Amino acid sequence: MGVLLLGADYYGTLAAARAYGKAGIRVTMADERRRARALWSRHVAEKLVHPPLSRPAELVDWLVAWGTKNPGTVLYPPNDHLAWLFAAERERLSQAFAMFSPGEEAVFALLDKKRLHAACARVGIDVPRTQGADDAGRDVPLPVLLKPRTQVYLTGGIKGFVARDRVELDAELARFRQLVTFDPILAERHPDIAEPMLQEYLPAAETNIASVSGFVDAGGAIVARSATKVLQRPRKVGIGLCFEGRAPEPELVDKLAALCKDVGYHGAFEAEFIVDGERRLLIDVNPRFYSQMGFDVARGLPLPMLVYHAARGEHDRVREAVARAAAWAARGDEVYCHKTMLDLVLGLQGLSGQMTRAEVRRWRAWYTRHRSGATDAVRDADDRMPAVVDAAEWVRHFARYPRSFVRSFVLNR
Repeated sequence: MGVLLLGADYYGTLAAARAYGKAGIRVTMADERRRARALWSRHVAEKLVHPPLSRPAELVDWLVAWGTKNPGTVLYPPNDHLAWLFAAERERLSQAFAMFSPGEEAVFALLDKKRLHAACARVGIDVPRTQGADDAGRDVPLPVLLKPRTQVYLTGGIKGFVARDRVELDAELARFRQLVTFDPILAERHPDIAEPMLQEYLPAAETNIASVSGFVDAGGAIVARSATKVLQRPRKVGIGLCFEGRAPEPELVDKLAALCKDVGYHGAFEAEFIVDGERRLLIDVNPRFYSQMGFDVARGLPLPMLVYHAARGEHDRVREAVARAAAWAARGDEVYCHKTMLDLVLGLQGLSGQMTRAEVRRWRAWYTRHRSGATDAVRDADDRMPAVVDAAEWVRHFARYPRSFVRSFVLNR
């Protein structure tokens, strides 16, 4: 008995491997690349190479064959693509693995923004003003975000763009329709998925994003943690580098529970909200393991273990773990940080002038002040190799994509 983890380049996968390994659960990890970060964790007992994610039918066949030879192994998704694929192929996969994944309809209701917004309207969750690009009148005011309805199996095109005037919007819409494509495995199920979305652009999205994450059991009970993203890369709209722990807002947690009940979802989740004054506007839900999951594990929410026990039908252990997590008391200084990336951003943007010297000093002081309560994305004194490989992989990435490196880390774009 054990777990099979995919997506070894995801920090959530690394957090899961460490949680399972410390609990004495055998960890098998598979990826399409042999150098992926989490493969180097000392908690990984067996390393495998699977067919590429870009060949989903082959990947599912590989999973079924492996799971059939290793019955009782727990399987859970680390990213949006696999969250959808595992749900869409649940009938086959559940015959080979122990799973705690709902059906495709429930998962895609959270991953497709059009379906998500409809569900939010039913349960009273606010979202940014959004409409289809072909809707008459285009009521969403400029500037506007132009983006696909989902990132699931998006194989080419525009992932997101801010249009500041009508000319720019019309040009980008034409480019969107020409370039945006999805893998047939998704497009054949959802023929309208390539239609673009227009969403109001809110400046608060640059500086004030709240994350509410947690676990919903099969009966609808929910336990959650919350954090505020305080620094991201690029700094306007990008990947979170630093988070500060916050007490969850009970009203938001209750609404997320209602959302999961409405669409039929259970399992791990992360939801992101724009904090715009008194408004909390939902912009994303990740129905899976997620990048900063290690932060929640450190804050008394053992998400990997909750998924493991739920997948194995150990309901008493799930209830006990949920009760302990709900009773956990914060110290008040908990933060999450990718220290390697933080040092790189501060050094390069300080040199380029994108950050003032005062800003650089402020962020270095922030880390020094919170160091004792910090959870790192990858560094761990008892599991050092993933951090070494992580740094090497970023150097390799920068060498291969120098323009992307300069835009993101130097010019902050």
